[in-house]
Order: sequence, then structure tokens, then C-alpha cells
Amino acid sequence: MELPVSSSVFSAARTLESVSIPTPLVKREMLKRALGNPVVNRLPTLIPLFLIGYASLALVDRNDMLALVSLQILMIVMTSYTALRVTDKLADNEISERAESRAIRLWLFFEFLSGAIWGLMIGPIAETGDTDGAKTVISITLIVTVALAAVVAADAPQLIRALLAGFATTAISTGLYYYDHFGSRVVFAIILFPPTIYYLSHAMGKRAQSALQTEMENVVLNEKLSEALSISEYLSAHDSLTGLLNRRDFERVTEELRTRTQASNMAIIMVDLDHFKQINDRHGHGLGDDVLKTTARLMQFQLRDLETSADSGQAIARWGGEEFIIALANCATDNVVRIAENIRCSLENYRNAEWPEDLKLSGSFGVTYWLESEPLNTAIQRADKAMYKAKSDGRNRTRLLRPIKQGGSTITA
Repeated sequence: MELPVSSSVFSAARTLESVSIPTPLVKREMLKRALGNPVVNRLPTLIPLFLIGYASLALVDRNDMLALVSLQILMIVMTSYTALRVTDKLADNEISERAESRAIRLWLFFEFLSGAIWGLMIGPIAETGDTDGAKTVISITLIVTVALAAVVAADAPQLIRALLAGFATTAISTGLYYYDHFGSRVVFAIILFPPTIYYLSHAMGKRAQSALQTEMENVVLNEKLSEALSISEYLSAHDSLTGLLNRRDFERVTEELRTRTQASNMAIIMVDLDHFKQINDRHGHGLGDDVLKTTARLMQFQLRDLETSADSGQAIARWGGEEFIIALANCATDNVVRIAENIRCSLENYRNAEWPEDLKLSGSFGVTYWLESEPLNTAIQRADKAMYKAKSDGRNRTRLLRPIKQGGSTITA
């Protein structure tokens, strides 16, 4: 298993705070979603243009209407192209705000022209020569098209403003110009139409913005919650000082390691720092804590390259106080003693310029094997016994206690 590098995650743990997404980021995301695929989104506009073009054949000023229909098709091409550029700019996080703003302004300019052309189409239907209700078809198509365009684009308030501003500029002017033909009621309706549609689409856009902000905040909150849960699981499984596994999770991980590996035996190493109480008494608990953290790092350093096969594995924990424990899977007797000696030597030879000169690290190591036929606790007790043998023999040394299986029981030798 991968060993923790440090205990910094404990100091970084903090209360989960509320999330607030800035409004500009929400509006940016709304614009990206509203644009979608600019080319595909504008293809449906060809349908009302076809209806208007077909109905205009019955008008006296059919040429004017057909010219406006042709211009509008050109505007569809231009708005699609410029909207596609805006989409590319929004997707490029490294693009400058100035370049992005310039692309948006160009796109909105063509949207304004598109709205202006829709408004100009009121002019040709003011002439006489209506046949089979052509004016009615064109009028309804114009109203429905502009209204639907504003409602569908509720997520992009810039688009609504540009489209309705262009439509209002030419539609109201044309309505007033043909006042004698339309009459006060129609002209009044033309004047009221843009602000009414804008109000409705604006209200829908505000609700969409609020919903999107909630959605984005929930996404971030879920990510933070997932991170917090991961940290919580880490904190519950590791020692807060050294970052190593705690006693409970060492037993769990070691049991899982036994199940996951195919090794018949697993090595257990018990480590106890020599004269640690004297370090605390003479130099203080702060330096004692630093000694424990340093010991953990040195052991991790010595164990980092051991996972070389599918059957290998390791677990390392702070067992309590100044005691540490290591479990190694698929490790031969000679190797486990060598590993214990490497760790012991690394402690003995370690020097820290910030520590007092008389502070020297050393540890007593007890090594044994955990047989498949016995509980883990039995192997740990045997390793502990071997460690106390190392202490009684003078400390700063390694002792191996072999389990010998006789009949249905295990004895030590």
C-alpha cells in the first residue's frame, strides 16, 4: 500500500465552508450554454424565412421582402460564424479578456442587424395587394419568430438586448412611417412588443441564472464534500502526529494484506525508540514530537522501494507512544532482518543540525513471522517479545524470534 508522506493533511483539515460562485462566472457559463452549437441552433430560423418568402410572392412589394429574406439568410451565416468564434474564445481559458470581449461585440453587432432586418419586414406588408392572407401569415410568422428567439435565448441576455434593440429600432420606425395604413392600435402594439418580450425573457433569464448558480455551487460543494470525506477517512485511519496508520487501521490493512497476497508468511517488525522518555524529559515534548516524526519519515524512506511484485505489500503504523510496527508480505527471513537493520542504522546515523548535539536516535527491533494458522495478535505479541529481547541485550539492535509450528499450536524459538 502507499504510505503517507507527512502529516500535513491533519493541519490542513478545516471546517467545510459554504460556496458562492461569482456572478460573472455564472453569466459566462450561461453564455456558453446558450450558444451551444451556433450553426445547428440557427438552422430552425430558415423555416420562418421560407414561410415569409413563400407568402411574400402574393405581395405587391415582393421584391423588397425577398431582398430582406436574402439579407436575413446572410445574417444567419454571419451570426453563426461570429457566435462560433465567441464559443472558441470562451473555451480558451488562456485568451485575453480583451480578445474575448471583441469577439462578443462583433457577434452582438450582427445579432442587432438580424433584429433590424426582422423589423424592416413590417414595411412590405403595409402595401396593398394582399392575396390569400399573405400579410397575416407574414405578420404572425414575424411575431412568433422574434418572440421565440427572445424566449429561447433567455440564458443569453446580451443576445436578447441586441436582437430586440435592432428589431425595435426598425419596427417602430417603420410602424410610425406607415401609421396611416396600420392605425394607432397596430402601431401601439408594435411599440409595446419589444419591451414586453424583453421583460418576459429577462424574468426567465434571471430564474435560469439563479438555477445555474445553484447548480454550479452544488457541483463545487459536492467536490468539497467528497474531498472532506476523503480527508475524514484519512484522519480516522492515520496518526495525527506522524501521518502513519494508527493501531486500529494497521490491523485492518494487515488483515487485508494477508488476504490479498499469496505469501505463506508475513513478517512483523516491532520498533521501540531507545530512551525516548529521557528525550522528552531533557529536551521537551516538542522535540520529542519532532523525533517521532523524523523516525516515521526514515522508516518510510527505507521501505519505499519494497513493493516489487504482485505478492508484496507493506503496512506501517505508530503503535503507541514511541513504538512503531511494520508488516511486510512475501519477505524472506534474511531480507526482513536486513530491512530491520537498515532502518536501525538509518536511525543511528541520523543527524539534525537543529537538535542538541547529545541527542542520538536509536531503536530496538523485534522481528518475527505471522503464520497463516495464527491470529495477528499472536504474531504481534511475539514481535513485541523479540523487541524486549533486543532491549534486554543492550538496545539499538535487532532480534529475530521464529515461530515453530508443532501439531496444532505455535511455539517460539
